[in-house]
Amino acid sequence: MSERKMLSFFRICLVLAIISAVTSQTVRNITATLTKVPVEGLMNFTELVQKYGYEVEEHDVITSDGYILKLFNIPGDKTRPVLLLPGIFGTADDYVIRGNTSLAIILAASGYDVWAINVRGTRYTRKHMTLNPDDDFAFWDYSIHEFGYYDLSANIDYVLNATGQSKVNIVGFSQGTTMTLILGATRPEYNEKVNVFIALAPVCHLQNTRGPIASLITFGNVIDKAVMPFDLYEISGYSSLTKGIMNMLCTQLPISYELCMGAVLAPLIGTKSDEMDPDFFPIIMAHFPSGTSWKNLVHFAQIGSRRSFSNYDYGTTKNLYKYKAFTPPNYDLRKVTFDTILVSGKNDRISTLKDMELLKQNLVNVKDHMILEPDYFNHLDHLWGRNSYAISYPYVLETLKRYNSH
Repeated sequence: MSERKMLSFFRICLVLAIISAVTSQTVRNITATLTKVPVEGLMNFTELVQKYGYEVEEHDVITSDGYILKLFNIPGDKTRPVLLLPGIFGTADDYVIRGNTSLAIILAASGYDVWAINVRGTRYTRKHMTLNPDDDFAFWDYSIHEFGYYDLSANIDYVLNATGQSKVNIVGFSQGTTMTLILGATRPEYNEKVNVFIALAPVCHLQNTRGPIASLITFGNVIDKAVMPFDLYEISGYSSLTKGIMNMLCTQLPISYELCMGAVLAPLIGTKSDEMDPDFFPIIMAHFPSGTSWKNLVHFAQIGSRRSFSNYDYGTTKNLYKYKAFTPPNYDLRKVTFDTILVSGKNDRISTLKDMELLKQNLVNVKDHMILEPDYFNHLDHLWGRNSYAISYPYVLETLKRYNSH
């Protein structure tokens, strides 16, 4: 298919999306009598943590470029701080919605001082010192680069100052791993502030991604051109109409699992597995997605289509101004020197085992690569699999214990 035809195709899709949004009241009326959202789906991070019997603190972290980020703390042993980083479209909620088998709660029960961050542009972080997210495009002019360079660095400094420690343990999932690698590559001084980096389903090269998501990467540039006339900046914001429609459809049983998991998420992340609990799925969809910028999605697509872990590509003219080069520079992974532990699932179509081999070749300090059983363990199972507490988290706890045995 030619680029022109692809452009027309995606514009038609967008028009249909707009029409469906206009008529969403009809959908709302139809679904009004369906199953109510579980109470956990209506709770925020603080309410969820308190429900499971733990104290929680809320902190505001201000980045050097003016974003106000919400940082949550489940207090524990201040000599063992653990920073949890969410995936794309995610928030700190992702680490607690599984209840007592959630990673944040398990870490708190083990005595760690748990800190869960939220990157700019999500339900907890639509704030800036001077910019209005509803009116100013500049608020949404960010990608994964800014998550690492600004957001993660600011959160690390805040946690180290609050705990009096010189190093922090980091556990990142998916996009959370990408931002950590970017931080280590662009601000090498932060390598000394990381005790250990545990990367769950790491996302870096995206050269061997499989399934429909690979097609999205291939046509990322075409899709970007198609949406330009629509001034699309924020994607799937927590309070957006898109999210409202998803809540109507994806938090209702039995519709939610068959439609939203079976037809949408499973082809992207891996085939359906026994790890995803249909009864729990509405709670996931009540919290997820929680918003990001269009530029962030485009950057990930560029990384995959360019087959290089590189900075954002603005086009030749702006690249010359910003980078003093026609093409964006690659992130130098040799500068990432903190101890790194990779954790993978065999059925992960996004973070594939082949891409993990590429990552290990480029990083200088990978201490271990754990490939989890069973064979069907996929991308989202690290966070929300019904047995993740028994499959993935024991290894996380074992690793943290080894690095914090002082």
